[in-house]
Amino acid sequence: MNFVTPALFAEHMQMLVAHGFVGVTVRDVTRWQCGEIELPSRAVAITFDDAYESVQQFATPILEKHRWPCTVYVVTSQVGGSNVWDPAAPRAQLLDAVALRSLAAAGHDIGSHSRRHCRIRGLDFDTARDELAGSREELEAHIGGAVESFAFPYGSHDKRTLEMVRAAGYRAACTLKRWANGKDTNPFRLGRVSVGGLLPAWQLRLKLLKMLLTPAIA
Repeated sequence: MNFVTPALFAEHMQMLVAHGFVGVTVRDVTRWQCGEIELPSRAVAITFDDAYESVQQFATPILEKHRWPCTVYVVTSQVGGSNVWDPAAPRAQLLDAVALRSLAAAGHDIGSHSRRHCRIRGLDFDTARDELAGSREELEAHIGGAVESFAFPYGSHDKRTLEMVRAAGYRAACTLKRWANGKDTNPFRLGRVSVGGLLPAWQLRLKLLKMLLTPAIA
């Protein structure tokens, strides 16, 4: 399960703040890696894949209470639509272009999650380019600003797709690898920790601390 209840998310946020974690975006992480800005030692970037309407309805009010930005990854063929790529899941509404622009204006980071939520690894060149560069162009038109990072659907990637993401104009990409990101981490293989289900706040803290001890692989 990749969802948490609003109440549990609020508990997670209270734990992060209480233990000195500081909110940043994936864009901030990329700029830190390039030496453009400095970040605190306990910087955490919260990301939301798929851009469900519930992000704006429930998550961002809690985030903004703590002055904590997030990064939202959008499936661009379904802006304002629903999660049609997952026929086994209940239909859920996705954010429309107006909502995405509102999030961007509020200081949140908007990134691409491909055009159709398909596995990039294994696609032919033209289809992969459409999913990568095509989605970035669509998303930039929606929000009226630059889109700098990509999140691999299902985490699926290989060396070829990393190079294609770079060629498509992105500065970074998120995987599902469970490691903390340092200055030497490949910006196109950023690690993340999954948070979902009934995960209590204390277990999330242990997950984060464990990640800090897990070296990233380039």
